[in-house]
Amino acid sequence: MNEIEWFIMIACGIGLAYTSYRIGFREGTGSMIDFCKSKRNKQGLTCMHFFGDNIEFIDALEYNRAMLDGIAKALDDEQSS
Repeated sequence: MNEIEWFIMIACGIGLAYTSYRIGFREGTGSMIDFCKSKRNKQGLTCMHFFGDNIEFIDALEYNRAMLDGIAKALDDEQSS
């Protein structure tokens, strides 16, 4: 094979690799967005909490309730002592 044929093969290989990457990225991103939309609550919101490498989907109302209960408990403990 001469240099022109090698250049054409390399150019086609790079083009095919990039096209495959873009299709995979688009499909993967679309699947992730659909998954996140499936975790919506009644208000249509998706709440995610990041714990380092762990990502959890949580209900915003339950999270707010737990935070307010924790604050109330801390205030009660502070007032009782």
